[in-house]
Amino acid sequence: MKIVSKIYRKTVLAATLAVGVLGSSCTDYLTIIPADVVVEENFWQTKDQVNGMLATSYLKLLSSDAVSKAIIWGEMRSDNMTYPPSYSTDIKNIVEANIIDENNYCRWGIFYEAINYANLVLESAPQVIERDPDFSEGDLDVVMGEMYAMRALCHFYLVRTFRDIPLAMKSARNDSEIPDYVQVHPLEALNAIMDDLNRAENMVMKSGAFSSDQQNYGRITRNAVLAMKADVNLWRAAFATYYENDEKYVKPGDVQMYYDECVQNCNDVITNMDNALEEENKGKPVEKYAYNLIQNRGDVKEKENGHFSTAYDDIFGAKNSSESIFELQVQGSNTTNGFAKGVYSVYGTEGNPGLAIVPQGFVTSNYEEDDLRAYSFTNLKSFKQTSTDNQSTCIAKYAAKSAPASNYRKSDDWDANWIIYRRTDVLLMKAEAMVTRENAVEADLVEAFNIVKAINTRSRVDTLNVTNPLKIENYMTRDASMDLVRKERLLELSYEGKRWYDLVRLALREKSTDKIKFVADKLGSTSAVVKTKMSTIDGLFMPIHIDELRYNKNLKQNPAYEKKSSSTEMN
Repeated sequence: MKIVSKIYRKTVLAATLAVGVLGSSCTDYLTIIPADVVVEENFWQTKDQVNGMLATSYLKLLSSDAVSKAIIWGEMRSDNMTYPPSYSTDIKNIVEANIIDENNYCRWGIFYEAINYANLVLESAPQVIERDPDFSEGDLDVVMGEMYAMRALCHFYLVRTFRDIPLAMKSARNDSEIPDYVQVHPLEALNAIMDDLNRAENMVMKSGAFSSDQQNYGRITRNAVLAMKADVNLWRAAFATYYENDEKYVKPGDVQMYYDECVQNCNDVITNMDNALEEENKGKPVEKYAYNLIQNRGDVKEKENGHFSTAYDDIFGAKNSSESIFELQVQGSNTTNGFAKGVYSVYGTEGNPGLAIVPQGFVTSNYEEDDLRAYSFTNLKSFKQTSTDNQSTCIAKYAAKSAPASNYRKSDDWDANWIIYRRTDVLLMKAEAMVTRENAVEADLVEAFNIVKAINTRSRVDTLNVTNPLKIENYMTRDASMDLVRKERLLELSYEGKRWYDLVRLALREKSTDKIKFVADKLGSTSAVVKTKMSTIDGLFMPIHIDELRYNKNLKQNPAYEKKSSSTEMN
């Protein structure tokens, strides 16, 4: 009997959900009602049971395990995070590149659990058509589309983190059905992910077509699928550049094609969002801003003195803003059932750091003093704050309900949604693709600059009098433009599980880790040792956990960790 995370752990119909959980009912969206066992012979009979399994797949991504891993995998090794004085050994080892295959953050089971629920729905939902007259072909298409996209998203997390992963395209209802999967090349995995997203695109609901914001932003709709496709295309371009001499996986012109497709995906999302805003505001006098970005309201002096950011309040405090594309919905009832504490455990609260803190000097060396994000994404009070201050700089994004970092959420009333994609992320993906592609022309560099300038400017105290404003003449080469876009992604998307992945894409394109070794500077005297450990591309990806290697003999360890691995023999 397999007892470790394996590929699917404890996913076998272990819970059912409230009636109408994904429809219009009085039950909170994604509120799970546990049950001891769902007997499979009595299951897959009704529309509500299908929706319950659909919701369970989403809920897997809202678990503390999944959310904390999304943060640790996507941020912990980068320049904007480090471990606090009272540290977890596993976290410290990740930061210092001492990762071994026994580190608990190398466990990938939670994402394969979500995949298994998606596979169960994909395989079994069609039979409910004949059993429940309330479950229509249209209902089935929407459910299937969301589960194709869910499977794609989970595999996408895994390939960015581990690189060589097994693709799980079939469900397992018990331990004996779990195949000993083999790993596939990352481009093969990304192509399979894209196939799932292509299937999903025309099956999921059009964005905005649901009856509530919780569903429009909390379920995977067309804009969410398009955002995922854009992201996957950026990674296909990076891996295709790295493996450009491998004719099995890369054909001439592939890299350019992936970047072009990314730009088109982003344009489709932005157009859809703009059209939706136009329709919503039809007949109303609405002041328009560049790229329809939410603006910081209020008096300039008040913002300067108090560092208020209503944009932060709208996006991360109130939730489901007009800039949202896909954010996992969290409510109090979910929290009491043990969900959505992942962010809380990693970021902590005011004066009470979690698993991670902001490295000393990070904010003041990257943000301008009039950038309101410096005071809302972290709890920094002033740029004059020194190392002699008693408290560490904590991460406030999500943890704080309002800006400047204040009114912190508590572990027992956590209600922050976990944002997967939002408008500025898509805009910056578009900018990255435009300036990175080989045939980039001056117009691409100009548009990328305008995107960055709009995002950067809206975050300043006085948008008409910006401190050290960006000047286009400084960014009219491809290299300078790429640096500009990457820097703005750091400033705008820090602590959303993006930064380390951005740096890995850069290393893949460069076929070298040299340009990202600076992340070790946060460690001071030990930085040189860490930079030596970051010498290979292999080392940028996580090792496979030893338990997975023990129970699936087809798996091969990442070469960067083979000598560090413990024995894979059973005790």
